[in-house]
Amino acid sequence: MTDLWVRLVGTLAVSRGGTVHIGGEVGSRKARLLLALLALEGGRPVPADSIVDSLWAGEPPRRAAEGLATLVSRLRGTFGQEIVAGGREGYRLGRGVGTDLREAATRIAVARRLLDGGRPVAALACARRALELLGDVVGRGGTLGRVLADLPDGAVTRRAAALHTDLLRQARHAAAAAGPDAGDHATAVCAARAAVAADALDEVACRLLMRAHLAAGEAGYALAAYEELRDALADALGCDPAPMTRDLHTAALRAGRLRPAPAWSDHGVGVGG
Repeated sequence: MTDLWVRLVGTLAVSRGGTVHIGGEVGSRKARLLLALLALEGGRPVPADSIVDSLWAGEPPRRAAEGLATLVSRLRGTFGQEIVAGGREGYRLGRGVGTDLREAATRIAVARRLLDGGRPVAALACARRALELLGDVVGRGGTLGRVLADLPDGAVTRRAAALHTDLLRQARHAAAAAGPDAGDHATAVCAARAAVAADALDEVACRLLMRAHLAAGEAGYALAAYEELRDALADALGCDPAPMTRDLHTAALRAGRLRPAPAWSDHGVGVGG
């Protein structure tokens, strides 16, 4: 095991022994792109020709293999041999090198298992840690920005952005699902509302938001969330919410709180019930 850690959220950074190297301190743009590519593979080996295609966008220099080897050598010179494993045939991130996205995915999986096992408090803690790793602190709004913010748009950065978006959705779902049973309705509402804000057609997130509001005794907010979803689905897809969502709507109606809900707060949490 090493104490090496690669952060992809925000500006690419590498920490080792308490020292953080950020942006250009990690290496050249190509070196950082290489490290990001290997980090996204989660320790799986990547053939050298595939790396070359990604780094040089299908237009490699004449001595691309030597150029790639030089990039690896410089990363090893800065962070030690363990940062990148492999040789001329292909490379992978060194064993034991941690990454924020991979750790977030692990935390999400653990949160789901804990929730299935009837341990919502522990599940919520794992989900919150995943959100922190992804740059999204529940209750504060926003994120640290896009992944690999210091690197130009391309196949690697787009892939990282897609993974980041998916993990954010999963982490928010997990936090919203665990929150009510953990007694933390505010976190559940914030997480679910953030998921809905990111994707108005995320019906699972809407159901989680409605459940969180109902658990908090805020039927009016649950009804407002349902109306937002129904309008979004009608406009985009020409369809109605699923039966499970309509059942929650019926439950909200039965709860008896039918007065109009006030406007959402800046963080997506209603200021009244």
